[in-house]
Amino acid sequence: MTEDRRQIAMPTRRLLVDQVIASLRELVEHEGLTVGDRLPSEPQLAERLGVGRSTLREAIRALSHTGLLETRQGRGTFVAQDPGLPARFAAARVVEVFEVRRALEVLIAQLAAVRRTSQHVERLRSALADCRRHADAGDIPAFITADSMFHQVAAEATGNSVLVEMYGALRPPLEGALGVVADIVVPQQANDRHEVLLDAIVAGNADAAVAATAAHLDETVALFAREG
Repeated sequence: MTEDRRQIAMPTRRLLVDQVIASLRELVEHEGLTVGDRLPSEPQLAERLGVGRSTLREAIRALSHTGLLETRQGRGTFVAQDPGLPARFAAARVVEVFEVRRALEVLIAQLAAVRRTSQHVERLRSALADCRRHADAGDIPAFITADSMFHQVAAEATGNSVLVEMYGALRPPLEGALGVVADIVVPQQANDRHEVLLDAIVAGNADAAVAATAAHLDETVALFAREG
């Protein structure tokens, strides 16, 4: 662990929590922290980043959800995994994560519609049922997890191992981003879009699957861009 104590740049752009996430990842990289190393204390981090402790806690919580950091009660916050693609996703702004998600899921939808098996269809139906159940119960965290599982199954239906791995890397920061902005998540609308996508995949209609995915994620990117 290096003794470099340089000041990390204060976040100034768009969604503050996203920028604190980026600054924390920068801190891990610039100070050469590795798995098991402890970050500075919460008061020290808040002072260095020039943000309030509530904002800092949201950022740490999001990075803990991705697996990069781990908070241990009474001991502090520790690096839990080496920085890599998932951590780079986590450092991005919410709208950036969703722009990447859009690109991946459009391709996933196109390929899943022509390559899916009956087993994939059943798993997609089950995941969508979970989404609807959690939405009806008002359990947003559970809905977010079920939503990302629906799309993970769609990725698996492509038969492309690279797409599966890439979406798997995107899932934790995606779920973390949605958790940060849970107040603007509209589960019922998302579920209706999922239903259209599922119908297209079942029918083997790649064009309809792409159109459904693009429409849904264009709406979502635009929403988060406005919020940012």
